[in-house]
Amino acid sequence: MLLLLIDDQGEIWRGDSRELRAAFDSPYSGGEFIEYAVKNLGFIAINVFGASCQTRLRPEIVTERAALSLLDWIGTTRLERMVVSAFDRDWSNELLRMSDVPNRIAQMLAQGGHARPDDFLSRSLDPSSVDNRPVLRNLLEAWPRIVEHYEFDALTSLLRGVFNNRLVVVKIPTEMPRPLFHEVGDGLLYSAYDTWRACAIGAPVEEQPDRHFGRWVAGVYEEAAAANQPRIEDVDIIMRWPHAGRSRHRYKRLIFPFQTDNKPKFLIGGTIVDDTIDLRLLKG
Repeated sequence: MLLLLIDDQGEIWRGDSRELRAAFDSPYSGGEFIEYAVKNLGFIAINVFGASCQTRLRPEIVTERAALSLLDWIGTTRLERMVVSAFDRDWSNELLRMSDVPNRIAQMLAQGGHARPDDFLSRSLDPSSVDNRPVLRNLLEAWPRIVEHYEFDALTSLLRGVFNNRLVVVKIPTEMPRPLFHEVGDGLLYSAYDTWRACAIGAPVEEQPDRHFGRWVAGVYEEAAAANQPRIEDVDIIMRWPHAGRSRHRYKRLIFPFQTDNKPKFLIGGTIVDDTIDLRLLKG
């Protein structure tokens, strides 16, 4: 039996690919990962049995790229029939001749709307979510009073230690309300990005190796600056960066705003890796 997975970008992988599982950082393995990827990531799974095969997909979120890749793959085979298994609250199965598959897949996509799974997901939390880190809990709860009595450099130094240098300092100048990097901690990213990290100081936050991610993050810091209060959230993102490819990252993000009279607004953002976060898990 041959098992293949088509990801949301249309790339075809062997079903037992460790690289794929590592990239999407799934808590599941084997058949559990396959079903998870189909239901929550918009993948298509293909099982080949002799002259027949089964295709599993979730029409609501499967991407057009994945569907086109499936049809291209069909064109390279000599299969006679296919069972198309579609998920919508439960699985439904149809046995089709291969010549009927393209039209049926097109109908499913039209009915489902093939909405693309979001690459960048977040969920707001309250301070109790960091009860196991009392320093952070206290900072979140007392931040408005703390900024009145402590210098910016002292607070930045404190947070560097709390986040093991997994932090950024973002500046929003009064004359140009656009988030700029003021500091990028060396606990972030891979060593391959040391050059980018050094060049990032003074650059817009949106100018990152993955521009889609950069624009999303810039928007988050703009919202945090406007709210002018600490922000804590779970984050579940899929990025495409050079040297790392397309990969999934999950963490808690905390943003602390700091502004003094007649000076630019600064925001200190730190992250805590948390692989238990899963904002893609299908509910219901």
